[in-house]
Amino acid sequence: ALSPRLWSNARMRWGRKCRVSLLACCIMAVPAGRAASFEELSRQATAAREADQIPQAIDLYRQALQLKADWSEGWFYLGTLYYDADRFADAQPAFEQFVKLVDKPAGWAFLGLCEFETGSYTLARDHLQRALDGGVSPEIEQVVRFHEALLLTRLGLFDQALHWYRTLVSSGINNPALIAGLGLNSLSRATLPAETPPDQQEFVAAVGHAAYVWMLGDDAKTRAAFHALVDAYPAYPGVHNLYATYLLIAHPEAAMPELRRELEVNPQSVEARAMLALLLVQAGQTAEAAADAKKAAEEGPSSALAQYAYGSIVADSDPKEAAAHLEIAERLDPSNLEYHVALAHVYSRLGRNEEARQERQISIRLASQGGSRSKPE
Repeated sequence: ALSPRLWSNARMRWGRKCRVSLLACCIMAVPAGRAASFEELSRQATAAREADQIPQAIDLYRQALQLKADWSEGWFYLGTLYYDADRFADAQPAFEQFVKLVDKPAGWAFLGLCEFETGSYTLARDHLQRALDGGVSPEIEQVVRFHEALLLTRLGLFDQALHWYRTLVSSGINNPALIAGLGLNSLSRATLPAETPPDQQEFVAAVGHAAYVWMLGDDAKTRAAFHALVDAYPAYPGVHNLYATYLLIAHPEAAMPELRRELEVNPQSVEARAMLALLLVQAGQTAEAAADAKKAAEEGPSSALAQYAYGSIVADSDPKEAAAHLEIAERLDPSNLEYHVALAHVYSRLGRNEEARQERQISIRLASQGGSRSKPE
């Protein structure tokens, strides 16, 4: 379901012999020695495409577009033919021409997917988002969502990416590409599945599988998946942190030891350090918590959780400093209820009453919608 070749692979194959015959008739209809007109070339190109004569169709579309450069349909079909053949560098300029002529979500979607494949990740994200904002059709929406999640992970915006992974999992999507992407996100690795070294791929898939099962909501299967993961990869960075995140919800008393194990294996884990700081506050160890939270915030400028942890811990002692970090957290993960609640408190301390009121209104709305939380209960 996540294959980017949705349109071509979804085409019906019935009547292929008839279409091939039609293609032959179209080509034979042009007298020898006379240059074909645009109408003839466009008709031949359509017949070749429908008969799955891909190289011939590409050549005919190119010829037709030389005669009529504003033929938007021709640019779109030329782009999809290149795209289905994995010729993304050739498909990209075709879709660029198409969106210049017609502002269609499908065009922006395919352009963004081509840019993703050619490594133009900033452009890809902008254009994929434009496709989503324009109301891309359901048949390619999952593909766009998946690539958006990959790009957000690569940018280190793990919380935002996780939202789209949850959406895909809840839709019943399950394939190796999704599992690999989810594994990288769960490990807070700002990379793409294609960049995973061969000797790490099995590990990343195991992490992705555990996270996938967790998202399905079966607690017994989730516990079994995490036990298998920890037993198989006890010294791999990210494993204990992910397990602790699950334990915070299901078995909070066991979370702190797992976070400490994570920091033994991976002292650079800002997520583990930030969550440990929040747990230390609950345990009354405020000084240690503040030190851990400050270190996490300094080392994790793009970690919403790290910024939130430090901001919430210093909210009463230094509300101005707290506001700066909580604003970053909110910007990185605007759907998190706790960030807005914490900001409302800090704005009130600073006398910024109108902003505090706005944050409370957002908090109420998110609470009614089941907004996400970061603070351990």
